[in-house]
Amino acid sequence: MKYIYLLFLFCLFGCTRTTNKQSNIKNIYLEQSNIQDFIGLPIQLTTLDSVLFINDFYGDSLIHCISLKDNKPIAKLGVKGSGPNEVLSPLYIFIKEDSLFMFSRPQWTLYNIDLQGGKVKKKITVPMEVSLLFPFQDNLYFCSGMFDDKRFWILNSLGEKVAALGDYPLLWNEEAHIPLAVRRMFHQVRGYGYSRTKGVAVTDSHVLDLYNKNHKGEYILKKEVLLSAYEYDFTDKGISSQTQLRSSFMKGAINLAVTDDYIYILFDVNSQENLKRLNNEIWKFDWEGNLICKYKPNIDISLFTLSSCNNIIGLTNTEEPQIVIWHE
Repeated sequence: MKYIYLLFLFCLFGCTRTTNKQSNIKNIYLEQSNIQDFIGLPIQLTTLDSVLFINDFYGDSLIHCISLKDNKPIAKLGVKGSGPNEVLSPLYIFIKEDSLFMFSRPQWTLYNIDLQGGKVKKKITVPMEVSLLFPFQDNLYFCSGMFDDKRFWILNSLGEKVAALGDYPLLWNEEAHIPLAVRRMFHQVRGYGYSRTKGVAVTDSHVLDLYNKNHKGEYILKKEVLLSAYEYDFTDKGISSQTQLRSSFMKGAINLAVTDDYIYILFDVNSQENLKRLNNEIWKFDWEGNLICKYKPNIDISLFTLSSCNNIIGLTNTEEPQIVIWHE
């Protein structure tokens, strides 16, 4: 009888622990905004104060500027064919020192935009190995690309390499035997965030890496977080190598946004074997790499960012994307 009673207690508390593990899942309701603006193929969102910037791959205008105060379009920037400073997409846009920058990948060039007059100014040209350029401390830039020495480079204000850091993940047991060029192709950066107080957060499709300063002022890997298991097939063709995630694994991270307290990752939980598509989720971490919460939106969103007051702003995953907002 005592044995049966102990077994009952074990099952009872075991069930309680299982329930607690699910307590970090939260359903959220994204409200659709009444902003009316034609968006072709959006590839990125960012904000400055009360302005939302939409990076658009298609269309004559590369960046849509929309007021979050009155839900009205303000301007369109980076018009194609506008003279000597013509900009080619795809772009990566970011805010640095209250200014808007855009990095043209085909041109390996960083431009600064005058938000008052809309004038585009060429700032620096970077080495051809650079694929993406991100804001970093002071007059430095954090870069990912096709590098032979390390995973990331740090460039100065002239576009010159001043440091290299980081290695590619080896969290699948077969990866140690896979050539660098192949791993480099699979672990391409999907999202980046920088905090002066916490450091750098960078995610590929399945791994979140956190970097911070050591006593010498150098950025080193603090923690590597496996977001979801992965395996992939590949063809080894050097710089032209190709990879394909295996069909039973979740597709993974889409992009990332940060505050000084938290890291948010938009995550595609679907695999190719899903019979019914699930909405993308937003996973919230602290800067120690601990999962705080998984937000399950009522609407499927393809991109997201954070406003100045940390509201989540997204674009619906539809043929005609709509802006949606959640006030945390």
